[in-house]
Amino acid sequence: MVPHVVLTWVTTARGGAEHSVIELAGNLARMVPDVDVLWWRQGGPAAGICAPARVHEVTNWQEYQQAFTRICQPADGRPVVVISSHRTAAADVVLGPHTRVIPVVRHVVNAEQVLRVVDPDQGVMVKRTIGDLPWELLTAVPVWVGISHASSAALRQHAPKARYVSTIHNGVAIPAEIPERTRPGTGRLLVAAVARTVPWKRTEHLVRAVADPRLSTAVRLDVFGEAGSQQRELEDLVRELAAPVHFLGYTDDLPRRLAGYDLLATASVQEGFGRAVIDAAGAAIPALVPNAGASPELVIDALTGMVYDPDDPGDLVAALTDALLDRASLTRMGSAARALAEAWYTPGRCAAQYLTLVMGQRPAARALEPAR
Repeated sequence: MVPHVVLTWVTTARGGAEHSVIELAGNLARMVPDVDVLWWRQGGPAAGICAPARVHEVTNWQEYQQAFTRICQPADGRPVVVISSHRTAAADVVLGPHTRVIPVVRHVVNAEQVLRVVDPDQGVMVKRTIGDLPWELLTAVPVWVGISHASSAALRQHAPKARYVSTIHNGVAIPAEIPERTRPGTGRLLVAAVARTVPWKRTEHLVRAVADPRLSTAVRLDVFGEAGSQQRELEDLVRELAAPVHFLGYTDDLPRRLAGYDLLATASVQEGFGRAVIDAAGAAIPALVPNAGASPELVIDALTGMVYDPDDPGDLVAALTDALLDRASLTRMGSAARALAEAWYTPGRCAAQYLTLVMGQRPAARALEPAR
């Protein structure tokens, strides 16, 4: 019997993960008769439309409990599989003792990293390390998913009680045609970054690189992303270094906007996937990424982009210099990046891999008592 699929998500900010959840739901709903999305807004955006999947938007714990209970009890008695996240996994296990919960980890976690998760007793967001999650409840989870090999490897290392971990790279919808180039008439190398201004994105490394005297008059960096806790600090750094950097805020039309650039650059070493790399590929723009986290999985060095040593600031400057001096190679790499994205990082492939996991699940062997 084909299961009823439910995706749960807690959103606290606008970012790539939100797009990935909605795209997954919409594409799964093209393959499975019934797909529901339970979208808990805690400061993040509305879910929007992902038809033919149904969206249930809530704003507090009581509404989440009620909606979860309602949509996880289909009238025809079919089994229910919940595609969850580390934030809601324990809560979903408690609320749905007869469901199968598959948590998706969208980070490259480490032993000390603080995660924000929903406490299944109180329904409030609390801070926990991966080792401090309520594993007495999470032993009921049959399989975890990492959105990259790096994400899965970190989960296996730091969450040994996760019995089985599968890797499913995100899918990213890219335009059917390459967006029209809108590059302004300037001789500068135009570099885009897509990152919320929070410390773990390490945007300051990009700022310092383009402020290097060898680059500052020949390169411009534009940063797209929602303002975060590091916004003011980064603005101060730009002024201090007289860096050629502009903060342009959030945009939900990345492929079209990125078509106006020569290169995408990233700096995070904890990226669980790096959706912006594929968004850039959709516009035939190559990416410059650190050799850390999931980034090297998305970029084939010298073919679809460039990879640099994140521990060596000089290597980032050297890579930008190479890009500045060889624009023809950027065009070639951008074309190859788009071809790779079209071949592998597709929403359909991603949904099909999740469907394989979903169809392999059986009803839970035992019911768990609700938390008191």
